[in-house]
This record gives sequence, structure tokens and C-alpha cells, in this order.
Amino acid sequence: MLFHTRRKASDIIRKKLVESGGIVTISLLDQKPCTIVVADGGCAFTSDKLNKHRLKFDFSVFDVIIDLLKDSPQHRARKGNAHGKEDKVGYGKCTSDTVMGAVAIHYFGKSQGESCFDPVFVLAAVMDWAGVATNMRGYIQLKNMDLV
Repeated sequence: MLFHTRRKASDIIRKKLVESGGIVTISLLDQKPCTIVVADGGCAFTSDKLNKHRLKFDFSVFDVIIDLLKDSPQHRARKGNAHGKEDKVGYGKCTSDTVMGAVAIHYFGKSQGESCFDPVFVLAAVMDWAGVATNMRGYIQLKNMDLV
């Protein structure tokens, strides 16, 4: 009996980062350098751009973004943000159809109206570096169709 298991963005990114020695410097969309480091024995990662390596993110955050992209028109979604005072979860530029909204709700577990830290500029750059999505100004588009 054959079982088809869908590849996961989290596994692809973790593997590529570990194969790079557990630390890599990538370019953000504005071409500034960003260092990504494996943490917690390969279960998480940190970045110098996300509170100077003090915040750890589980690799599953990338699967949350892929779930949004695979259900979005043309497998593309607005990044959104949580910077403005009106950009609370569910409002402004942090609605559930944006990458930021999906991360806030499905990764951070935030409820409508709450504030949320915005890591999307780094997450999108990592996904682009790993070849799973294309990081564009204002949008992310699924690149690796094996993830659908």
C-alpha cells in the first residue's frame, strides 16, 4: 500500500538550514542582510532581525503561511502587517486573508482585535531563500507546487 505524504515547508526549510551548518545570512527584500540560526536542537530558529535572536520561532510557522497560499487565488497572498494602530488582528492590514493575519491567528493564537508582533518580512525572505515561495513587495506567492 502506498501513502502519499505532502511535503511540508517546515521540513524543507529546516533541512536546508541544517545543511547550511545551522546558520545562514540571507537578503531581505530591501537587500539588507539577515542572519537565521537553528535553535532548540533543530526544532526552532532565530534571527538577528527578530529581536536580536531573542525570539524563537517553530518551523511550523512556514506551514501556516503555505496553508494560506495554497487556498489563495493564484497561490498568492498579501503580506499585510501589524504596524499601524488600526492594524489589529482581523482589522486593517492584519485580516485573515493576509500572511500577517494568518500567522497572528494560526501561529501566535491571537484573537480579533489583539496586537501582534510582525515577523513577516523575515519569514517571507526565508521562504524565498529556501525556494518554497517568492517574496515580492507586498505579496508572497507559492513557488514549490509540491507543497499544495
